[in-house]
Amino acid sequence: MNNIVTHILFATDFSPCSAPAFRYAVEWAKVFNARLTLFHGLSLQPGLDIDAGIAQRYLDEQRNVAEEHLKHLLGEATQHVPQAAIEMRTGLASAQICDVTREHSADLIITGTHGWTGFNRVVFGSIAERVIQRAPCPVLSIPDRSPEETADLHTLTIQPRHIVLPIDFSDCSMDAYEYGVQVAKWFDASLTLVYAIEPLSYSLDFSLTHPLEDKATREKVEQRLQKLTAVLIDQGLTARYELVDQPSMEAILKAGASQEADLLVMGTHGRKGLPRLILGSTTAKVLQHSPYPILTVKSPKFEGGHHPTTKSEGASASAVSATT
Repeated sequence: MNNIVTHILFATDFSPCSAPAFRYAVEWAKVFNARLTLFHGLSLQPGLDIDAGIAQRYLDEQRNVAEEHLKHLLGEATQHVPQAAIEMRTGLASAQICDVTREHSADLIITGTHGWTGFNRVVFGSIAERVIQRAPCPVLSIPDRSPEETADLHTLTIQPRHIVLPIDFSDCSMDAYEYGVQVAKWFDASLTLVYAIEPLSYSLDFSLTHPLEDKATREKVEQRLQKLTAVLIDQGLTARYELVDQPSMEAILKAGASQEADLLVMGTHGRKGLPRLILGSTTAKVLQHSPYPILTVKSPKFEGGHHPTTKSEGASASAVSATT
């Protein structure tokens, strides 16, 4: 089986919100037998004169504290992951995370959804959002759930047992489909594909498959979902699909709850054709509100260390995608 992850970069600010993400980073590195880099970015305060002596003393103090934190995490990680290292940079955190990822050809970034800038659950942390927008590889975002949310949520496992994969047949969502299939195989997880039929009032996108008022068009979409699901079953996976008459975000989160998902796998933008650096509206909303970890995927073919799916699997997905 093709290894899609050989090097994981875990980005942390040492806040309590980053603790769950650290556990995911260690466990996923074990499963994929991947190298693990523990990274922290030292952000400069606005207006700070880097050449001033007091500024240098401030940075030195912050660097010493951060290094101690990183060494502590490294000690924990090396008990389970032999190939682990630490790295620290000074500058804009989101840019440094992406730069280090490129330099090391990391295949996966793991981070918390907030904590870097102290945002609450409702407002998606700006640094985590910029990382997802600009990352050169897939990003696994781990939410820090409140006690109230945890009480209302099924028990999640770090090694996913069930993956929900929203799909709209755009190129980006088909790449996420390919990646999600590989993740499901590594963790022996089942998959649910979700296609949301949004009410007309929720969008001005009048493409052929939207809002699917035409019965024939709806049947065509269902046939494509059936074919994609059949591809998964032929490859030995447990798979199903849902065609849901709801706004996308509600459909995705509802599927996550009903299927007791441990992971959502999504493209960063969909059929509306948003530019690469603009996070798709549905993805952004799900990231803001999801109690589940979310793995966001961009093209071309996962970048990072460039570990595409096998030819037969890619061809199967492409063939189904082309049957419009």
